[in-house]
Parts: sequence; structure tokens; C-alpha cells
Amino acid sequence: MHKFSLLSLSVAAAVVLTGCAQEGPARFTPGTYSAQVNGHNAPMTVTVKVSRDRIESVSADDNLETIGVGKVAIKKLSQKIVDKQSLGVDAVTGATLSSFALLQGAQEALKQANADIPALMKRVDTYPTLPLNLDANVVVVGGGGSGLAAAISAYQAGAKKVIVLEKLGFLGGSTNVSEGALNAVDPERQKPQGIEDSFEKFESQTFKGGHELGDKVLVKELTHHSIDAVHWLESLGVKFRDKIGAATGSLWQRSHYPATPSGNSYIRVLEDFIAKTNGAIEVITDADVKKLQVEDGRVVGVVAQNKKRVITVKAKQGVILATGGFGANVELRQKVNTGVWKDAVLDNNIGCTNLQKAAQGDGMLFAEQAGGELVGLADIQIHPCGTPGTGLMENIRTSGRNRLFINTDGDRFVNEGAARDVLARAIFEQKGGTYWVLVNHLRYPSRDFVDRNGASIKNMVALGSVVEADTLDELAKKTGMDPKKLKASVNGYNQVILGKAKDKFGFVGNNKDDKTLTEGPWYACKKVPTVHHTMGGVRINKDAQVLNKKGEPIPGLFAAGEVTGGIHGSNRLGGNAIADVMVFGHKAGQSIMKAK
Repeated sequence: MHKFSLLSLSVAAAVVLTGCAQEGPARFTPGTYSAQVNGHNAPMTVTVKVSRDRIESVSADDNLETIGVGKVAIKKLSQKIVDKQSLGVDAVTGATLSSFALLQGAQEALKQANADIPALMKRVDTYPTLPLNLDANVVVVGGGGSGLAAAISAYQAGAKKVIVLEKLGFLGGSTNVSEGALNAVDPERQKPQGIEDSFEKFESQTFKGGHELGDKVLVKELTHHSIDAVHWLESLGVKFRDKIGAATGSLWQRSHYPATPSGNSYIRVLEDFIAKTNGAIEVITDADVKKLQVEDGRVVGVVAQNKKRVITVKAKQGVILATGGFGANVELRQKVNTGVWKDAVLDNNIGCTNLQKAAQGDGMLFAEQAGGELVGLADIQIHPCGTPGTGLMENIRTSGRNRLFINTDGDRFVNEGAARDVLARAIFEQKGGTYWVLVNHLRYPSRDFVDRNGASIKNMVALGSVVEADTLDELAKKTGMDPKKLKASVNGYNQVILGKAKDKFGFVGNNKDDKTLTEGPWYACKKVPTVHHTMGGVRINKDAQVLNKKGEPIPGLFAAGEVTGGIHGSNRLGGNAIADVMVFGHKAGQSIMKAK
């Protein structure tokens, strides 16, 4: 008994001593710590939970960052900080502002936990360096809406292996940051709303809206098959609202909106489908394609830079270019700006709604090097809804109804339902080339109400991007407008909606969604024109084959989405981009599997 007791005591002592030796000095003061930082769209709170030796969790659950972009970055980085037990992780490519905000908040929270910040900031991310060689039936360059649609379509058409190479650190491209409007003739939804429409009307409006410069064959393919794209998306799991709307510059009520917010609704469904293919569709992010591989006049693959390694993909059927437009390439857009906006300077003072690292025109260069023809590069679209300083379409958007365009004096100056080029040209003519978009409680029932873009008045005001007031007199004082002119503008608009007056700018208040604007609170947001879409690009036929200057298909090369040209003429109707993305993305996947 005595020996047993001594042995037990010795073991217990050893355990205690060993435990002390293992513990050492604590890395953190255990607890939960928070810090508020400014994100890309709104202030957000970053919360970090630590034990004495570990970062247990990092979260910013209530953030209002862009769905599919900033929100993805925050989720990825939060998990990486925990996995690596470090702040020395790389920002997510394409979402640097949201990434830096999350890292800043985590750092400030960990300071409160008495962490050794310099030690935590040491770089820990490492990347493979050995070259990687892959084989596939199809390789898709670009993981935005058109690229993912093409990948899935090719898979459904029989491709056993599809590889998607995306330059950014997440999928979705410009589709992610769109409002998701998809134009289609849809009697099933339109007739219950009393909307008369036809394929011929849609085709005519698209062609005339593009100043009759679009390729008639492509215009017909787009307008007559966008409803097929709606049905295809529904078969994959996308849910649309029953109510049909009218995107800014759409010219008619045929815009379909996803039931859940923004264009990311499409991306989420497409990503879910891809995840269920058990690797038949493989996605590689941070893969910057550098060139196409061409053998005997046929495109047979691509070469990409993936951080520190080179990836070469051989594609049996060929390559689909889905790299988007070149709106963020300031040098290129200035060089080719000889069209409708030749009198405007499209330099760094004019922002871009597209993702900066993505919209550089890479795909056009690849196609041209393979012998493809580029058409309509001067056809650049300016959107009326840019944010001063960035050009992004954040904060209050101009699409939909029940909003006024008011200049800095307090006057209405344009038909708010006009085409985008008409709206933008009218804005350029205003003092300072800017205006206020004015809305009231019809758009935002409360300060905490979160709109379809994930934004609330409370947070927009906190960032200083929106001015709020209970009365028009108060709003005029805060914005510097003439109160008499402002009230006259609102009253005049209301008379048009009530059918008591004819609008001198041509606005017709016959949409069932149009309401009079009579009560506060009022909200005003400063806006400027911004580069939104580049209608020019790679010449294709209706089967999404890339054509050379003789009009002949280049074997093994296809393209879809904003990288292509000739569809929209010199002005794209609002809501036609997503239609374009899905119609021709789907077509490219089908065609590449049929081509010899």
C-alpha cells in the first residue's frame, strides 16, 4: 500500500511537472475581443476568440460587404487565420479592401488579448512551385457567370473533364457585383402583370437601342433564347421572382431578378452544381492565364501562372474564353475611345463598375494572337450610377422605380427611364458632371432595412455616402441644393405620376410600380457616370465560335460574355448583359462538344 502510494505520488508529480513544461508562457489572455473597422461598404465588427495558446475563431458575421466578393474574402481569411494561427496571410485576390479590413480588425482585437503582433504578422502562406501539367476535354478561361455556365453546359453535353481557370481568388466576376437583372420575353410572368411583349419587340429594342450597330444574327440569338436560359437556370436551381421589373436603361419590363439578392444568386447555384460533379469540373483560382497554345492553326490548350507555379492545360475539344471586358484597363479604353464617348475623357477620373483586376481585356489579346478578329472596341458603355472616387455601383442604385435624378441645384434634368447613354450624357452636362439620386421610405422603409444589394441606410450614412433628412428643406440644406427647386422637382414628378401633367423630359408614369414621392425620410446619394460595359470584343458567330477576319471559325476556340463583341452595338440595354452571359455561355459549352 505504501509503495503504491509513493508510486502514485511520483506519477502525479511527473504529470504536473510535464504539464507545466508543456504550457510555457501564454500567447494570449483568454477571452473574446472585438474591434470595429471600416469595410468596403460599411463599418463592421471583427470578433476574435482566443484561449491562452490558440486563436479559436475569427468572425465578422454582420458585415455588409459585397455578396460573392467581400463576403467571400472575409469567410476565407477568417478561416485561414485560425488554420494558420497567424495574421501573416495573403489578401484574397480581387477583394483586397475587404481582406485588409478583416485583417486590421483581427489585429486590433488580438492587441487587446496581449498578443505578440509582430510575431503573428510574419508571412506564413506558401505555394507550390513545381510546374503542373493537366489534361481536359475543355478548359474555360474565366470563372464568372459566362465561364461557369459554359463549364456546366460542356459537362452536360458530355465532357468528362472541364477545368476552369480563374484569375481572382473567388468565382463570379462581374456577375457577382451586378444586380442580376436578366431580360427575357416571358408571357407566364409578364401577362399576369399586364405586360405585353414579344420576341420581335425585344429584338427590335435591342437592335435600335444599340444604335443599329449590333450583329442582327447575334441579336436574334440573344433575344429569342434568353427565356431558354431562364428555364435552364431554373433547372439548375436558380429561383426567380414572379414579378418582372425594368432594369435601368432596359426600355421595357422584361427584367427577371433572382429571388435572393444580386447576381451572386446565379454564381451560388452554379458553384453548388459544380461541387456535385465529383471533380469532373475542376476550378483553380488565382490562375492567371498568360497565353493560348496553338498547334497547326488549332487552339489546344493554355498556359497559366498560379502564384509561383506554371500550369499547362491541354484541352482535347478546345478553349472557351470567358474573361470579361476591358472597362478597368484605363490605357486601353482611352486608346480605343473613338465612338459614342469620344468627347469624354475616360481617364482615371472615371471609375469602373467591374472588378479592377479582372476587367483588363486579357481574353481579347489571346483571341487576337490566335487570329481572331476584334470588333466594336470603341463601343464603351457609361453607366449613370457610379460612386465618386471608385466608379463602383455601391450604395443606393439607380435601377427600378421611385427615384429621381436631381442636379446639384435641385432640378430634375432627365427622363429617369431613358437609355443609359442618354442618362449618362445628361449627367456629363450637369455642373461638375454629377447629380444626386433621390429616394424616400418607399425604397428604404427603415434605417436598418437591408436592400437587395446588402446595404442599409444606417451603414451608408455612417460611411458618409448617403445624406438623410426628414424633410426636403433639411435635405436641401445638407446637400447645398435650392430648397424651392428641389420641392418643385419632386412635386412636378408627382403630378406626372398622378397623370395630371406631361413630363417635359418624356418620363411616362404608367408603370404599376410608380408611386408618388410625398413623405420623408428622404435619402440622397451623390453619383457620377462610370465605365460599365465594353460592348466590343472578340467576334463570334451564333454558336459562340471565335471568328477570324475572313469570318471563319478558329478551330478549338470559343468565347462568351463581355469578352465578345458585336451583340449590343454601341449601347447595351440594362438587363441584357446577364442574358448575354447565360445564353452564349450555355451555347459555348454545347458547341465546343459538338465541334470537330
